[in-house]
Amino acid sequence: MWKALFVGTTALTLITGSLAHAQDTASGPAGNVTAEHHPRSAEERAALTDARISELKAVLRLSPAQEKNWAPFEAALRDTAKARAASFEQLREARESNAGQSTSRADLRAAGDAEQKKLAAALDPLYKSLDAGQQQAFAASSSGNKTLEN
Repeated sequence: MWKALFVGTTALTLITGSLAHAQDTASGPAGNVTAEHHPRSAEERAALTDARISELKAVLRLSPAQEKNWAPFEAALRDTAKARAASFEQLREARESNAGQSTSRADLRAAGDAEQKKLAAALDPLYKSLDAGQQQAFAASSSGNKTLEN
């Protein structure tokens, strides 16, 4: 179960990396590089999430029997991505209002932990159905491939 939780967390990182704030660099007055942060739009997040899920599925090359386990995992990934986006929005609003920030972070952390458990539960049957090569590809795609993150 711990292995599935770890792999699920890795998959979550891959998929929900699109929800993090984007960072653009621009040259300042003396050629210094400054960073401007802006949240990605819902459409951008959805497109990146879709691309990452599609990429992961393509890398796995699932058999028809494994496809049965993919649908619940994909649904859990999408639900987790939506929940994480909502959490980021709540945290942003809490920062702007400076009210209840510590409570918000604790609540968001608890909600994130619950989402991780749901994702791990959905991943477990899929991961167990993968052969050793697919498991390796899953881990490599989830942790090492960051091509869609930029």
